[in-house]
Amino acid sequence: MKSRDISNLDSPILLYEEIKAGIKDLIKSKNLKPGEKIPTESNLCELFNVSRITIRRAIKELVDEGIIEVIRGKGTFVKAPKKDLHLLNLKGYTEGLSNLENHIEKEILLKRIVREDNEISKAFLHEQNEFLELVRLVKDSDGPFSVDFAYLPLQLYPGIEPLLTNNISTFELIREQYKVKFKKVKKEIEYVFPSPEICDYLGISKTSPVILVKKTIFGMDHTPVHFSKYYLLGDRVKFYIEADYTD
Repeated sequence: MKSRDISNLDSPILLYEEIKAGIKDLIKSKNLKPGEKIPTESNLCELFNVSRITIRRAIKELVDEGIIEVIRGKGTFVKAPKKDLHLLNLKGYTEGLSNLENHIEKEILLKRIVREDNEISKAFLHEQNEFLELVRLVKDSDGPFSVDFAYLPLQLYPGIEPLLTNNISTFELIREQYKVKFKKVKKEIEYVFPSPEICDYLGISKTSPVILVKKTIFGMDHTPVHFSKYYLLGDRVKFYIEADYTD
């Protein structure tokens, strides 16, 4: 890539903005993927013929914008864009992504019958005792960013197992096939260290914390109709809340 002609820019503000654009062009022209390293500060100084102070300011701005990340002792790397997840929606969490996120893929890793599991039975107020466990890997063009464990009571959803395919929406299936309506949602969110199983699914180490979200959906009669827990890479997602304000 040829460096931009910035020799005629006298304003330091214009200069670092131009360097930001130049680094973005560099990432694009070299087709650098998330996790790949960009040139060092020294190399960028030489490439753009500017001071280290200017390079550092441009890098800081790009870090703030979520385009790159600096890992102390290792270097500066391209960062995958974060997914916006609405905390208050009643949808499946991939359905709750921004409308711009239209390239999400879900891959089924496991389907099995689970009986008398304490955590799951408690989520369903001990009113159900046989569930279909559906485990799916959620990924986009930048790779996997979540593992989703969904639990569906077979008493409520008889014959559902063969209807579940890779990219089908379980929420849409429940609503349309089984005519179940949702009333409210309860979510618990915490930071945890991943199990070996989650490490294998997401390709991370056991010392890399992940975000665990436990979600229970309640039907119109206020009884639980769906329970799930999903593990998210913290550097790939961000949560937001949007609600109407009333006095």
